[in-house]
Amino acid sequence: MERAIKKLIASGKKGDVLLLHYSGHGSNVPDDDGDEADKRDEILCPTDLDWKDPFRDDWLRKTFNKLRSGVSLTVIMDCCHSGTNTRAITPPDAPIRERFLPCPLDLMAAESGRKLRGTLRGQLGKAPRGRKRKSDIVYADIQELLITGCRDTQTSADADIGGTYNGALTYYLVKSIKEAEGKLTYQELHQGTVAKLKRNDFDQVPQLEGQRASFDRLFLS
Repeated sequence: MERAIKKLIASGKKGDVLLLHYSGHGSNVPDDDGDEADKRDEILCPTDLDWKDPFRDDWLRKTFNKLRSGVSLTVIMDCCHSGTNTRAITPPDAPIRERFLPCPLDLMAAESGRKLRGTLRGQLGKAPRGRKRKSDIVYADIQELLITGCRDTQTSADADIGGTYNGALTYYLVKSIKEAEGKLTYQELHQGTVAKLKRNDFDQVPQLEGQRASFDRLFLS
């Protein structure tokens, strides 16, 4: 995954349109370099996840910062990083599962009665210097345009929709794009997806983050 993401970013030339879409589990671990206000780093959880050397959001931020000027990058993160119920066990046939993996360090702390520093939160790659509004749109000085699965107080769902399991965010993003035949702005995509999730009783609210001027661009333009 790291090699592919590095290659994607390095390959971008002025005028190119790049898309990075992650749909899977997420978690968070104690911050190791002091750059997080809540003392936690968000991580992605690939199949070969090493908890001692995880795939941190710090790495993504540094990699995205190497994007060349004039390259359009859309990042979709359909994953969960909220850990308020890390001790709960969800039955394998449950209609909705949280896309969260508990950090072993937190489980050990809970078992021993100790408490690790930091607050668990639920959103990967929260944009720096962002300003959140009630519409769940964040204006931030980042090159990419980021769509996340949920607010930082929520979890993202892996849900049984139409007889198969799907990331709820991914499913309704695709549905919104198909309905508009791909001709919709990022803001319209966000609004349509939020409405579909709400209509189907999902509590999670996707976040749209990036530079103000980007939100009125056509999706993948």
